[in-house]
Amino acid sequence: MQLVPIARASLVDPDIALRSIQAKGRYVFEASEFAALTGRDPNSVATKAALARLSKTGRITSLVRHPSTWLIVPAEHQHYGAPPVTWWIDDFLRHTDPHHYVALLSAARHWGSAHYAQQTTQVMVARARRPIEVGRLRVVFTYKAALAKTPTVTVTSSVAPYRVSTPEATLLDLIRHCKYIGGLEAIARIAKDFVPAMSGVGLRKALDGLGQAATAQRLGFILEALGSRLAGTVDAWLTGRNYRREQLEPGETLVDEPLNYHPKWRIAYFAPQLDLVRELA
Repeated sequence: MQLVPIARASLVDPDIALRSIQAKGRYVFEASEFAALTGRDPNSVATKAALARLSKTGRITSLVRHPSTWLIVPAEHQHYGAPPVTWWIDDFLRHTDPHHYVALLSAARHWGSAHYAQQTTQVMVARARRPIEVGRLRVVFTYKAALAKTPTVTVTSSVAPYRVSTPEATLLDLIRHCKYIGGLEAIARIAKDFVPAMSGVGLRKALDGLGQAATAQRLGFILEALGSRLAGTVDAWLTGRNYRREQLEPGETLVDEPLNYHPKWRIAYFAPQLDLVRELA
């Protein structure tokens, strides 16, 4: 009796698999999805070899090892080693950090305030994450407990949608991370850019979302120094709340400069700090 060989499932070309992912507006995929699309076993040597070949040619690049997660690199972006972060950050984080958003100086740049050159994209997440370096790009993650309460908008004009904090929420985040984003001068410059587009309603939502009196005090002080009527919105939000004396820039010291005190905002500050903000008004 003649033996008939058992037919094996045909393998799908890896490039076709990648194109099928991109056709859905996606650039991030896990090795298990790739294996399923190409007809390979997820843990097989063949799957690992196929991914290695694609990586060697620059068609894909590794994002994280566990679970094995990869990023598709279109031909026009292979010089940079990766497509723009906003093309894939939502796809990468939507399941593990569904409330993530582009934040801090990256959000400021989105809203038109780009005084400082920046080589990284800053993203706010709900738990600590290590930075990601992919090609020439670097993504830095900052942890925030009240992430889900932060007002954001979804940008749909890009290749893929992504979330970014509102101008009001961005400004509050910048104040919270003052020492890591360029200090008071950076905040004052961005605040001046933002003020014309900010609203009392938007500011109250951002203040409610964060719920931190100390950050509100510092923002109120800065807005008042800039001559913005929105300082009144912050003052109204603080009314009836318990808050204590705070320093404008925590830990900042200036030799031979006395520390002044603003009783309305309960903010301690040095005269050059106030002068700096007023010069921008």
